Amino acid sequence: METTKSTTPMAWSTNSLTKSRINQPTIDPQIPTHEYDSDTSLEEDPKGNDQTLEESIFSEYLSIHGKSSDVSLSKIKNLLAASKIGAISCLICLEKVRSIDPIWDCKVGCHAILHMICIQEWARQASNSAAERSMARLSRDQFPLAASAALENSSWHCPKCRVDYPQSQIPRQYKCFCGKLQDPPNDPWITPHTCGEICGKPLQRNCGHECVLLCHPGPCPPCPKLVKSRCFCGAVSDVRRCGSKDFSCNRSCSRPLACGLHRCEDKCHDGPCPPCQKTGIYSCLCGKVEKECLCSQSEFRCVNACERELSCRKHKCMKGCHSGPCGECALQGRRTCPCGKVEYNGLSCDAAVPTCGSTCEKMLLCSLHRCPERCHSGPCVETCRIVTMKSCRCGSLKKQVPCYQDLVCERKCQRVRDCGRHACKRRCCDGDCPPCPEKASM
Repeated sequence: METTKSTTPMAWSTNSLTKSRINQPTIDPQIPTHEYDSDTSLEEDPKGNDQTLEESIFSEYLSIHGKSSDVSLSKIKNLLAASKIGAISCLICLEKVRSIDPIWDCKVGCHAILHMICIQEWARQASNSAAERSMARLSRDQFPLAASAALENSSWHCPKCRVDYPQSQIPRQYKCFCGKLQDPPNDPWITPHTCGEICGKPLQRNCGHECVLLCHPGPCPPCPKLVKSRCFCGAVSDVRRCGSKDFSCNRSCSRPLACGLHRCEDKCHDGPCPPCQKTGIYSCLCGKVEKECLCSQSEFRCVNACERELSCRKHKCMKGCHSGPCGECALQGRRTCPCGKVEYNGLSCDAAVPTCGSTCEKMLLCSLHRCPERCHSGPCVETCRIVTMKSCRCGSLKKQVPCYQDLVCERKCQRVRDCGRHACKRRCCDGDCPPCPEKASM
């Protein structure tokens, strides 16, 4: 076995990418090669060390967890087994990776192991291509900030699982699997590309514990710590492994539903309980209409007015169907004449308010003129008849007309339509000539 110290990714020769495949170890037929097609193969350890290395990696974990058939643990064992026989190859250059080769592993997705120099070139080309595609849709002259942002925010992906990484995460340093040691030495007594120390990476689900395996390839296994936890519905307490502390007791959930009247009848489950499915006769918010519906849909509005008696006991609520108090009578308190110029104090809510005799002067619907009538009850006239100076649509005629009327002249538009041959000839055209009707038949 070679014992040469590994160099940094930028210093080692590209000749290591073109290693000869002659005299490669034969792949064990019991180990499926597709499990390792994107991981790095390691040089064969000295005879008699294989079992010792594996035991040293898993000893701390197994002492806590005991025997385990977890998928993550099996993945690590398969990676170690494949590395011993050289069954793992770099997906980019298709050459095997030796224990002296600087490597990179996909820590987010598939945990594939690739040559460092290969993934660096792959990442640069992928991020540059993504940036060029983004900038192709933009003009650097017209959108310089957007074009520069597209270049900075370009990403690249793992060649196996296609998980995206930002450009800032293009690998530049060769580190051990747990990331604590840069340029790990090629030591025959520890697993290649590792530091030989406890992994210590935070475990999944942010349980607060760290991985107790020695520095290893592949994903960290579930947390083996024993913790006291409750089932989803909270009825049963049990001591379980932290990595599998969420469990169902398979009894009825019985948690109160959102309606506050019934309880969940589903089996003990994760997440919020479903809406209440009990049916019954329920009233609308104002209490006038009753109908059979689901308890979760028991709050509904009818189409009638509320018509409950107000606090003045002289008028009724004219709001739509609603819950809660109707509020005070709108005619109580400060009262004014219809136009709002004169205030009357101490007037009963059922007494008619007299008009003041002044001009109304409320804004009309045209939003240009005010009502010229005397103070009056009810809405102002909808048609504004005040004479004003207006221009026609084409701008060739000005004339005084009532505000509500549109002014249209008799002049025909002489602009050429989109066909380039015929004139518009529309009466009083505003410049937005319609498409030529003869163009479709040509």
